[in-house]
Amino acid sequence: MSDSDTEKRSLSRGEWAAVVLAVVVVAAALWVWLRKPESAPGPALQQASEAAPPQAVAPEEAPTAMTDAQARPQLQSVSDDPAFLRWLAAAGDIVRRWAIVTDNLAQGVSPRKQLEPAAPGGRFQVVDRGGKTFIAPQSYARYDEFARAVASIKAPAFAAVYKALRPAVQIAYRALGYPTGSLDAATLRALRRIEGAPVVDGDLELTPERGVYLLADPKLESLSEVDKHLLRMGPRNARAIQSKAREIREALALPAEAAK
Repeated sequence: MSDSDTEKRSLSRGEWAAVVLAVVVVAAALWVWLRKPESAPGPALQQASEAAPPQAVAPEEAPTAMTDAQARPQLQSVSDDPAFLRWLAAAGDIVRRWAIVTDNLAQGVSPRKQLEPAAPGGRFQVVDRGGKTFIAPQSYARYDEFARAVASIKAPAFAAVYKALRPAVQIAYRALGYPTGSLDAATLRALRRIEGAPVVDGDLELTPERGVYLLADPKLESLSEVDKHLLRMGPRNARAIQSKAREIREALALPAEAAK
């Protein structure tokens, strides 16, 4: 699920023409199919339809593709924070990146690679006291800029952009291996995971093991990557991000249990 799993060669003019022709043909077929009047379903089909859960994507939403040039200006409206705008300008493949970040968070996987433009500077630091190792305050401070940028997002504006980009992001999300998956359901799981992550006030003890530091508390170390990443941001930054996740969820007005 990386941005560029393999290097791709440039397409020739003739290949581009073939791609454009294929897109036009597929789009025309979809338009014709979507415009066809529905016939009355048979008893078995009608019963299955009634038993099926509601779909997250509204029937009137036709699949659309969206380029970075179309998506970026809309996302620029959700925050005036300089760091946020700088990261947005540096990010490419925005729609697919959005889908992957959503999927990662929903699954408890840290979207570190997808958020690389927003990666903190400096090195992870520790401090030794009384024969024990703890996360140094300087390590928390590395995430101050990221937390401020997240906190600067205007939830109502984000909800409007989500609605506008939702058909395109839904396509990108389903292309990750969820042919009938719901972006709404994944978004709800992602936001609730952030909201529900544990926050620890005070020092976090570490245990060095094979060149890396693990959380000394087995219960904390067994948490998901998302939970542990928030812990490493420090309690103040984690709470700021959790608060914004709650605001965004409420602005999106997602149901308590979105269709999967």
